[in-house]
Amino acid sequence: MTLPQTRLRALMAALRLVALASLAALCCAPSSAQGARRPNVLIILADDLGWSDVGCYGGEISTPNVDALARDGLRFTQFYNSARCSPSRASLLTGLNPHQAGVPVLATPLNDQCVTLAEVLKPAGYRAYMVGKWHLSEQNTPVMRGFDEFYGMLGGFNSYWQENPYYTRLPAGHPKRLYPPSGFYSTDVFGDYALDFMNQGRASGKPWFLYLAFQAAHFPLGAPEGAIERYEAMYRSKGWDAIRADRLARQKTLGLVPADLALTPRSVVPANFINRQTGWADKDNPAWGALPADRRADLARRMAVYAAAIEVMDRNVGRVVAHLKQTGEWGNTLIFFLSDNGACAEWDPYGFDKLDSPLNILHTGADLKKVGGPDSYVSYGSGWANASNTPWRLYKHYAQEGGIRTPMIVHWPAGLKTRPGATTAQIGYVTDFMPTLLTLCGAAYPRERGGVGILPVEGESLAPIFGGAKLSPRVLCIEHEGNRMVREGGWKLVALANRPWELYDLTRDPTEMRDLAPADPARVQKMGADWDAWAVRCRVRPHPSPQIAGQPLDIRCDVRALGGDGVILAQGGDQRGYALYLQAGRPVFAVREAGVLYTAVAPAPPQGRFSLEARLAEDGAMTLSVNGSVAARAKAPGVIAQQPQDGLSIGEDTLSAVGDYAPPHPLKGDVENVKITAGARHSQEGAPGKKVGLSEAND
Repeated sequence: MTLPQTRLRALMAALRLVALASLAALCCAPSSAQGARRPNVLIILADDLGWSDVGCYGGEISTPNVDALARDGLRFTQFYNSARCSPSRASLLTGLNPHQAGVPVLATPLNDQCVTLAEVLKPAGYRAYMVGKWHLSEQNTPVMRGFDEFYGMLGGFNSYWQENPYYTRLPAGHPKRLYPPSGFYSTDVFGDYALDFMNQGRASGKPWFLYLAFQAAHFPLGAPEGAIERYEAMYRSKGWDAIRADRLARQKTLGLVPADLALTPRSVVPANFINRQTGWADKDNPAWGALPADRRADLARRMAVYAAAIEVMDRNVGRVVAHLKQTGEWGNTLIFFLSDNGACAEWDPYGFDKLDSPLNILHTGADLKKVGGPDSYVSYGSGWANASNTPWRLYKHYAQEGGIRTPMIVHWPAGLKTRPGATTAQIGYVTDFMPTLLTLCGAAYPRERGGVGILPVEGESLAPIFGGAKLSPRVLCIEHEGNRMVREGGWKLVALANRPWELYDLTRDPTEMRDLAPADPARVQKMGADWDAWAVRCRVRPHPSPQIAGQPLDIRCDVRALGGDGVILAQGGDQRGYALYLQAGRPVFAVREAGVLYTAVAPAPPQGRFSLEARLAEDGAMTLSVNGSVAARAKAPGVIAQQPQDGLSIGEDTLSAVGDYAPPHPLKGDVENVKITAGARHSQEGAPGKKVGLSEAND
């Protein structure tokens, strides 16, 4: 069985970036008016925005400024996110799959084995700014991950109306705007700070990167009453069924979907811990006309607040655009607009009025007008989320198209060579921002961060698309909370958590209506195996560990240590297992059985790159060799009697410790050519190589 080949992967990634940089130089070079200036970069990220909400993707919501970016730019029709807030943000910032960056779910910090866009662009001469929603842990803040300035929320969602204690200015002590309690609305404030930071960037004389991550339109929904009023009566009279039909018709006119695409049935509401209490688990969203009038009024108000929040976000996009034009930076500012996931269905068709609760209040009379104001806490529910994701199936959390397909607009007058208003059906993913900006901004992707090796970038540069070229076919895999998918060309394998795979031919069935899995089991097996391999490599699933119970062992690897001690590899924990690690620079072979530790310790630290071989014989004899020569011997009672519970890890000991150290005790350096032989027949081996501090599942 083969362990990962990260050094080969890193080399291929580097060669790919060099090739893409050359291509970008040909097809995406700035105009002669801009000379060789590198672009400013502005990434605008909406929150829980559905694929069809903005006007240029078929929506009725007023978004003239986003629509103008699309009219003069490039729209992607098959761009993907990572299904939920934090995972998508981690992938966008690092170019890695979220599990690789340490963010498999919500609000966990980025690990030490990745770098952010800010951390790679600053050494290339950029200033880096962030405004808005971070949602990657309050303990690991934007200014700790490369940004020069930050204003926004470190958490994932809070009141639009109340600044303290939810919104933070970093670094602490830097100038902060003052707002009266009645004058604070987060979307407008984010616009204010975006202008401030762009002015700082311009004054620095350097190119700048601004990550503008709006809260709109995440719950708790809030918006100014004047904007809400423009939508409320319309949504009440039409309802979500008519809105879905209208949006699909506009999408066909815009050329975003096939002209013969049928409107799908209303989506199911997959079972979750809330709707099992409200009675909506695994039921379809209801017909609008089947709802009582008071319920329709309540739901129309909720949707009107959602739409108003998006409208106000668009106004602030307009403020940013106007500022760029006024300051002469419009032509050479590369702008991206996208959403972090599909629209949010939490948790049933009626929405909620308290976080993570089945509480739903049917608002009526004067109380209805309070919805969306400072004292309300509402979501809009799965029926409207279904409409927001028109024409796709399901929602945020899930790997069906409604959960992971995002609107994506690129605008760059100086560098975009496609026809104004063009669309592309080429596939993109949020990991693609890192290689794209490395290519276009002249930045280098580092080998390590703080002495810890980092993973090679996962995404593909989009720069060739900006020049009208075609990317090579790619395999795309996504997982969140057990919901999963793999896409290969037009074929997509997708499943809900703990459910069997479904197979769709998206070229003929883009809305995933006809499951072909029963008719094509061979394709299901092959694509499922591809997803399984990706899941192991990208830390979604633990690496398969060798079966060592009752077997003699032979363990070999090559090591390049960058200083300090740490675990080279380990399998097992504080009851039984084996490990190789460095202690005071000296290699140690450790065997633990029945909680007792036995060690063979080399007498001196090896220099430079070195090879290790550790053997555990049937009688318990332990031998440690360094660079082919026996360096130490010891004696254990025998072989490891039972299979350890803790699996194999490389570059650290992820759970309890086999040896005399505190886990995870990561090694700074590289571990390569790992080969573990248990008994006479069974082995796990890996060709070059393993960059440590990373899961072994990274080939």
